[in-house]
Amino acid sequence: MPATAARPPTLARALLLGCRAGLLVFLVLYTLCALLNMQLGYQGNESRIVTDWVWAEWRDVVLWQVARLLAAYCTVGLVLGALLGAGLWAAQRSRRVVFWGSGLGCLVVEGMLVLGDMARHPHVYAATLYARSEVTAALLRGVSGTQPSGWYMAALVLPVLSVLAVVARGLAQTPRWRGVLGGTAAAVVVAGFTGLGLTRAGNGADASTPARPNLLILASDGLRPDHLSGNGYSRATSPNIDRLMDEGTRFDDTVVQVPRTAPSWTTLLTSQWAGEHPVTHTLVGREAREAKLTTLATVLEAQGYRTAVVADYAGDHFSRFDYGFQQVSAPDFRFPDLIRQRMLITNVALLPWTALAPGLFPERGQFPELTDPAPLRARVRRTLEGLPEEAPFALVVFASSTHFPYAAPWPQEGRFVERGYRGPWRFGATPRMEVDPEAPTTTPEDVAALGANYDARVRTFDGFVGSLRKDLERRGRWDDTLVVLLSDHGEHLEDEGLGQGHGDHLWGRSALRIPFVVRLPGQVAAGRTVTQRARSLDVAPTLLDLLGVNAPESFRGRSLASLVRPGPEPRPLPDVPALIETDLWFSDRDGQPYQTVRIPYPWIYETATVERDTGEISLKPEWEGTVLRARHRGLYLGRWKLLELPTPEGVVVQLFDVTADPEEKRDVAGDFPNVVAAMRAKLAAELPDLSGEERNPRVR
Repeated sequence: MPATAARPPTLARALLLGCRAGLLVFLVLYTLCALLNMQLGYQGNESRIVTDWVWAEWRDVVLWQVARLLAAYCTVGLVLGALLGAGLWAAQRSRRVVFWGSGLGCLVVEGMLVLGDMARHPHVYAATLYARSEVTAALLRGVSGTQPSGWYMAALVLPVLSVLAVVARGLAQTPRWRGVLGGTAAAVVVAGFTGLGLTRAGNGADASTPARPNLLILASDGLRPDHLSGNGYSRATSPNIDRLMDEGTRFDDTVVQVPRTAPSWTTLLTSQWAGEHPVTHTLVGREAREAKLTTLATVLEAQGYRTAVVADYAGDHFSRFDYGFQQVSAPDFRFPDLIRQRMLITNVALLPWTALAPGLFPERGQFPELTDPAPLRARVRRTLEGLPEEAPFALVVFASSTHFPYAAPWPQEGRFVERGYRGPWRFGATPRMEVDPEAPTTTPEDVAALGANYDARVRTFDGFVGSLRKDLERRGRWDDTLVVLLSDHGEHLEDEGLGQGHGDHLWGRSALRIPFVVRLPGQVAAGRTVTQRARSLDVAPTLLDLLGVNAPESFRGRSLASLVRPGPEPRPLPDVPALIETDLWFSDRDGQPYQTVRIPYPWIYETATVERDTGEISLKPEWEGTVLRARHRGLYLGRWKLLELPTPEGVVVQLFDVTADPEEKRDVAGDFPNVVAAMRAKLAAELPDLSGEERNPRVR
């Protein structure tokens, strides 16, 4: 062995050796991630068509993201390597040991951090690793359920030892630094306690409150009311929401029109049917996105309310459409953002470091797989702190906790999954745009695991509701706030044999029903259940009525406030139609039953385009007419549910008696032709056919 290799290096040389080792390790990790994950997809829906098109049309975005990723890997490697190299220098190790020890230490720290982040958010890593091999799948299953902080503490051991070694060597060589370090430590302790005292002093409730009630809408994407324990569900999924229902009034049967997020929220806020407002489907063009809308927010602003909305990844429509909120804290979902997201999530080695510095890679916060509501909770708190005390507020909080891929963060992750389950849906699932011919047949155990993962996410959202309640109670604002719980649509979870997701068909109840709960002491009856059907169209007029504000003439819905006010049980209101219709179809090859009863058109890779100047994904204008003609439509009225399903041979009409058949499994159109005729006339009168074509019914 050369004498120079065995001799301890200088500090400068040790830092250089550590930097070299760390840089080498992290460049190798980047190369492995890049080689193993070349395909660009979204939540497991990968397409070579999209990958090739992105490289051809969005090469600048790809190359810039590659540069950012490489810079991040290099920075982490250099800093961590230098830190470990300094520690080995302080321990007076040889040059060879400094180099190889720094490299090995970087791998150990990296491994512990990945395992910690994996324990907290296993579904983020499952997107890349669960289906890759049995080894990586076993790793995910083994780490899931472990305490993340244990892995994080293990990751800190080597860096902390390095710092302590450097400090110890410095103290040994320069005694005068002992007093400086002691004084610094004392100052840090005093500052910490002072800051704690200031923080506590600032948390007291302000006695001044506005004369009018505030409004707080709490919503989660895809929240099914039948999975709330307070509605009789078998699992304890929602203790905080159950308490809210006990203190207020719940609507037992609330129907949305279009069970997809953007159209449904637009109907909720404008109290207009899709087709009366311009958001007729998810991928509307520039004109619809820029339309000025009269909404719940604009009406309340005119009455002196301070309006705001805070949302995470599924709430991008709040930043894309002009709903009139004065404050909007919601992500953008433009195509370049999507590219950056998908490129980042495949870089498994970098993911835990992006969690430590989220501002450097904000796209991490837009991962559909990242279901932790903690960042959303922090933004809600900041929004509440910034609202003026002299004016009432109207705040919408929209979480994505119950949206697919149906997987909760630690500690709820895996809570309800059957022990020993090793199937494909252990960490949730996402509706597929293409049938995989090699995929195994779905089993009852798979369906049970999917429901169990979903229930853990309901529990996660419930904890979020409980934490916001505590915040408002601490501020003294809970009991003077009209608190509303709802959703934009429900969700199919394979439990009815009707597939996954929402918006593709109108069969069954699961995707069309949402929770609707209101609470305001003195203005809303406690513990009441309203069995009369409500519509998402009625939400805004009802809330305005409870706040003492007149609804504008443009609102089509009606107020249901008379059904929730304290006093004797109210008389039901007359039945009115509840329209329902599908959104556009993203796929023509997902193998779902609705594909056999529809007007065909290609999948989204052919029907959609990306606006180069805005990055917005929108439907190509030439497909607008086909999409409108092809959508399934129907309505609920009284005991009946009517469906019209256009096909190339004519319109298939189906009828269900929801009183005798609440699961909506038996088509009785042939038994009640007069009911079918009357219901079809009612549907045509309620909302004219936007396709411009005469309907040609064929009953089956």
